[in-house]
Amino acid sequence: MSIVILYNVGVQLADKLLAQIEQGKLPPRRAALVVAVSGGVDSMSLLYLLVALAAKYDWRLIVAHLNHQLRRRAAGDERWVKDVGRRLGLSVVTNSVTVRSLAKRQKLTLEEAGRKARYDFLHRVAKRYHAKAIVVAHTADDQVETVMMNWLRGAGVRGLSGMSEWQGSIWRPLLRATKADLKRLSKTLHFGYREDETNRQTVYTRNRIRHQVLPMLRRVSPQIDEVILRNADNLSGLEDLLGVYLAQSKKVVKLRRGRGSVSFRLALFNKLHPYLQNELLLWTIGEVRGSRQDYKSIHIAEMRKVINSKNPTSYKQLPGKLFLIKAYDKISVSRFKPKDR
Repeated sequence: MSIVILYNVGVQLADKLLAQIEQGKLPPRRAALVVAVSGGVDSMSLLYLLVALAAKYDWRLIVAHLNHQLRRRAAGDERWVKDVGRRLGLSVVTNSVTVRSLAKRQKLTLEEAGRKARYDFLHRVAKRYHAKAIVVAHTADDQVETVMMNWLRGAGVRGLSGMSEWQGSIWRPLLRATKADLKRLSKTLHFGYREDETNRQTVYTRNRIRHQVLPMLRRVSPQIDEVILRNADNLSGLEDLLGVYLAQSKKVVKLRRGRGSVSFRLALFNKLHPYLQNELLLWTIGEVRGSRQDYKSIHIAEMRKVINSKNPTSYKQLPGKLFLIKAYDKISVSRFKPKDR
């Protein structure tokens, strides 16, 4: 299927969705792209749109599907995605993970374990194929749900700005498309998709927000989705501005990187605005650990207690096997436990 075929369908929706993607930042020509395909309407729409654009930009697409082994139909979904990818002439990589066991072993919720397994798998596939981007099918609906989830968790500017179109190598080209758009696209282009029955189960936080919280809010304010998306865009701009201030703050505190650690001067840290202090602490965690996921406001509050304590030397173990170390005027976030003093 080429971009010409999509345009010949004569449907304004297909034109709109392709234009939305092309208005954003695109991967370079001739790049390899790993496309996360669950088999649902979102990822199938993404796949067919990318196949169309690949002809124009000479991209090489690799279909990646992870079987979470949580549903009886999961094996059938995996076979179906393999068949679709091969009929489109694409490379297909699949794998299976027992997410329930992973969640129990690492003390995560099923949602957290599924997300971790999925992205670990996608990054491995990307490394194998030297891909320039991992493409995922998050939509405007997902953005609204994500912002709502983050708000309920007490997130700050970063969480309330939602997902960005590009996050490192992760590309989300459908963030301006709605699920309703994609279902209409499926009917227009006559491609099938697999329904995930767990999407209707309200045991998951996101599903409760999708099926219970948002419908109630829409009855109170019919434009709530547009309001949330507009606020997320505004806060995304504010996050960019905070990034500029954070870069300046790193210089102010005389930040130093070591082997498995980041350190800075306490007296200079204390001169920063409290919000920038928190942002700097989160940044050091991400720098040392590679991710700041699972860190919440309670962890930052605990770090600040150590930093502000009257003890000249102390340390605290943090999630992810990190340590916050205070040694007089030096504060460090390190992978290594300090020697007893």
